[in-house]
Amino acid sequence: MSGLSSKHVVSGLRSRIGTPLADARGSDRSSDREGASSLKSVTEHVKRATKRPARRRKGYILLLGALTTLMILVPATGLAIDVGLMYLVQTQISASADAAVLAGARALSRGVDDAAQHANAEATANTFFQADFPPGYLNTTHLSVVSLATTDDTYLRSVTTTASVDVPLIFMRLFGVSSVSLHSSSTATRRDVNIMIIMDRSGSLANSGSCMPLKAAAVSFVEKFAEGRDYLGLITFATSSRVDHAPSTTFKTTVESTLNTVVCTGATSSAQALWQGYQQLVGLNQQGALNAIVFFTDGRPTAVTANYPIKSTSTCTSRTPKLGALTVGYSGTVPQNSMGLYLQDAPAQPFSSDLTLIASRTNCRFASNQSQVSSDVQYAPTTDYWGNSLTATGYRSTTTSGAGLDIVSGQNVENFSINAADHAALRIRRGDPDPSHASQTLPGVVVFTIGLGSVDDVLLKRMANDPSLSPNPVAAGRQGRYVYAADATALDLAFTRVASEILRLAK
Repeated sequence: MSGLSSKHVVSGLRSRIGTPLADARGSDRSSDREGASSLKSVTEHVKRATKRPARRRKGYILLLGALTTLMILVPATGLAIDVGLMYLVQTQISASADAAVLAGARALSRGVDDAAQHANAEATANTFFQADFPPGYLNTTHLSVVSLATTDDTYLRSVTTTASVDVPLIFMRLFGVSSVSLHSSSTATRRDVNIMIIMDRSGSLANSGSCMPLKAAAVSFVEKFAEGRDYLGLITFATSSRVDHAPSTTFKTTVESTLNTVVCTGATSSAQALWQGYQQLVGLNQQGALNAIVFFTDGRPTAVTANYPIKSTSTCTSRTPKLGALTVGYSGTVPQNSMGLYLQDAPAQPFSSDLTLIASRTNCRFASNQSQVSSDVQYAPTTDYWGNSLTATGYRSTTTSGAGLDIVSGQNVENFSINAADHAALRIRRGDPDPSHASQTLPGVVVFTIGLGSVDDVLLKRMANDPSLSPNPVAAGRQGRYVYAADATALDLAFTRVASEILRLAK
């Protein structure tokens, strides 16, 4: 050892030490690679381990979804289909029952007595039902339809249709329910109606060629109501008026026969005819029924019946007040002067003239010249023979003369004739007392007006209390309707519309 230098010792040591250190560094790098490989392997193993339960969960979800579809969704879908079918059938059976009773109620006008009308109504209702809902509709079975018509003691008649049917089910059979029974019942009521037709037969209708179409339309109107239950009467008017037929339950033959013989001639004494119509309804005294007046005219009111005072300078032998109809003389369509005095009560149809002078005319100037009536008559009283005011509604302005109204001006006569008709309709709608029946009243009367050609639309709306007129200064009582016919070809439709409205209100 003493023979070695220190240099050799250090070099030897370096040689000895250096080799293991290098080997150690190489070994560490190898170990790092092996560790990374192992970590990757473990990670992949973990991933594979976590993926296997996910696939197993997906299988459970699919199975659960299939069971849910079979146990819940399919029955629910089936139930929806069956319920939809039941709803469809129920809707149709209800609509068919509604249509049936309405048709049955309309058929109550057919037949000579109550029993026949009931039978017609029931048969019609059943026929209409089965037309809308035929046997076997949507595979239904055991269809049963029963219609019954009845009448009570308050003038109210009804038609009731009751129907039932079995509806086959599709999916609900799985639960032991093969069909379900559905039912529907509908009732339509129709109140008995009392109608007075107040029909203008003035000469202007003949001049326009409208007299024949008017009579045909009125006959068709009469046919729509039921003998044995409904009451119907007729008043025709021009200068004079006549209660041709008091309201009766046997009216078709008599009223239609008179209508077909009507002669159109004369002026237009509207107020008198209106109040006479009201008197007829008051006389029936059936407040539980639908009481209606159907008023037709083709022009403005032009006449008033009153007790007219005679001038002290008149040449009349008797100067006591004279009862008669005062009317207007025209030049074309322009009022010129007053005319009269004429009989206010018309003879039975047919007749040739409606300008017959009153009997009490001896030595009067109007006896030989009707346009000279203002030489004998002092003025027109402010109230006509029937209690209608010639001034109260104020629809047309009037000129006074002495204690009454001027009759020299034809326009003034026309104006107070219009006011009288306006007031008569107002009194009727209010149900005013009728002196001819011990001041008995009849509330609830409905007035319908039909106008042809050149008429005062506003006046006719006022008279009917038509809802389209707003404001209506004389609004009172029940609302009726005004129907306009532009020419004779529209008359049948106009009368039909009024009949439909009456039947609607009677329900």
